[in-house]
Amino acid sequence: MCGIYGFMGIGFHEDLLKMQSSIVHRGPDSSGVTSYQTQYKDVEVHLGHVRLSILDVSEAGNQPMQGKNGRYTIIFNGEIYNFLDLKKDCESQNANILWKGHSDTEILLVCFELLGIEETIKRLVGMFAIVLWDNDDNKLYLIRDRIGEKPLYYGYADGTFLFASELKAIEKHSGFKPEVNEVAAVNFLTKGYVPNELSIYEGIFKLKPGTILEIDLEIFKNRILPQPKMYWSLDQEVQKASKNQFKGTYEEAKDELEKLLFRSIKEQSIADVPVGAFLSGGVDSSLVCALLQKNAKSEILTFTIGMPEPGVNEAKHAELVAKHLKTKHTCKYLSTSEILNKIDDLIAIWDEPFGDSSQLPTFFVSEEAKKHVQVSLSGDGADEFLYGYIDHQVYTKFKKYTFISSLGLDKFLLYTLKVVGFTRHSFFKKIESLSYLLEIFKKFNNLGDVHENWHNKFWNSKLPVRDELLELSTMGKKNAKYSFNNVGHYDGLNYLPNDILVKVDRASMAVSLETRAPFLDHRVLEFLFSLPEDFIYKKGTTKRIVRDILYKYVPRDIIERPKQGFSVPMSYWLRNDLKIWAEDILKLIPSNSVFWNKDVVNQIWKEHQTEYRDHPEKIWNIIVLESFFRRKKLLHHKNTNI
Repeated sequence: MCGIYGFMGIGFHEDLLKMQSSIVHRGPDSSGVTSYQTQYKDVEVHLGHVRLSILDVSEAGNQPMQGKNGRYTIIFNGEIYNFLDLKKDCESQNANILWKGHSDTEILLVCFELLGIEETIKRLVGMFAIVLWDNDDNKLYLIRDRIGEKPLYYGYADGTFLFASELKAIEKHSGFKPEVNEVAAVNFLTKGYVPNELSIYEGIFKLKPGTILEIDLEIFKNRILPQPKMYWSLDQEVQKASKNQFKGTYEEAKDELEKLLFRSIKEQSIADVPVGAFLSGGVDSSLVCALLQKNAKSEILTFTIGMPEPGVNEAKHAELVAKHLKTKHTCKYLSTSEILNKIDDLIAIWDEPFGDSSQLPTFFVSEEAKKHVQVSLSGDGADEFLYGYIDHQVYTKFKKYTFISSLGLDKFLLYTLKVVGFTRHSFFKKIESLSYLLEIFKKFNNLGDVHENWHNKFWNSKLPVRDELLELSTMGKKNAKYSFNNVGHYDGLNYLPNDILVKVDRASMAVSLETRAPFLDHRVLEFLFSLPEDFIYKKGTTKRIVRDILYKYVPRDIIERPKQGFSVPMSYWLRNDLKIWAEDILKLIPSNSVFWNKDVVNQIWKEHQTEYRDHPEKIWNIIVLESFFRRKKLLHHKNTNI
């Protein structure tokens, strides 16, 4: 993987150097810049690249790379897994191609020349963020992979069109003046991530997964941001699959899925550097490791993190799976002090506010893996499309919960527990959450509205922002209606690209480690979409078909246990180890803040400290956002020296 950056307009060499240095962690092996003068004297195009060498580590794979006929120049972050098949396609059209090396970038460029841009993109299997300059037509193309594994930001600043893998690079351009996007900031608090195509900055956006953005000189001269063109749509693929469901037996589906996953893992294990895999001991990562080991000629390298608190420590489960698969396993056992000593630096890795606290162990497992390999496979993406989350299972009981709600039993039980003084008991907290869920089920009858409301981090508290900002919390929502059969589909459009994939990309690239997710191969996903629901979820068993494939390689008794994931004991930390640190940050919020309602912030903190309520996600999001404002000197920190 790599980092890409650049701009269209008049710029300075110093801008390029600063943009490059800000993302050198994404590509420490080499760097390059190419510039073009367009037909307008006041419009230049500058393309920059920092490289993490994975395929063809020679200079023949360096970027920016210009095609043989001089028309196209590319900067590219990601990997094309079917590059060998594409190479054959190119050679079938032109048997006289003289290749300089064997990088997927060179093959990609030749495909653009021979097949055209849209046809090439449709044939790609991989993860990618691409910027392509057409020197003949004076057009700039920004292209992002189908699911959103690789990031790509863009927008205008002081008349210059900027683009980069991370906001860090955009911030370094001399024309950029940061201004907080209040819709993004308020929605971050409710979700824990900046949603949809927004960024934390006004005028800067994320390119939507599965799209191509085209900027020609007339569009640029008028400072227009055209709508990206969709070349692949998760919405459309799900609809298409529902009309063409898999007709075979369960056993035939299981065999086919195993073949698809094995092909995906085989292609994703191709590299000119060492490859390993993350292993949590759960279903998804265990299957990836099992199939990777099956394809390997020697023992594979696997990695996990041991957390200091027993309730969130998956290390022993991972070690059991590793022992059975005979992998060369490394477990990095963390101490609480090790995590807390780096916490400010870790928050800063994410260049816009990011509130998923599993970012902490994800960084440390990436850091450990980087000591041994340059590429690590993961099980990411399976949960979203295989009923992997508890709310997916709850939604299957929608009608039952709606009936209970209509009887008012939830309200009665909640009131009774309050009367007898159970408000601080964990049982009360579960009933309170259930009561709110039933209330939502009564009010809404589609997945989108239920999911948005149930996953609102501030569902039982007022948002801690000024009153005039409260209405902004509804502006980041998608209004499409989804049935409860589309739960994975909905998460695939929202939670997966905006939380999970952001977390893994930034954590791994901070240490120059490439991660790959075989479950996100679009050929695997399109097959999963076609399966009957009971192949995936049946009688309370999630990921049914994947579990049954895994049991061929790992005994059931090693795998079967409650789902944990990379979690941290944030509730406990905020009352103990992180208490003083958190208080120091919250105290710096002025009572007359243009963003925060300081009284509500204080109330949420007090309720958590007295254990009247648990507010770990709320407080973490407040701290992350306030730390961002302070670090970037925004809003109430604009003229301070903190």
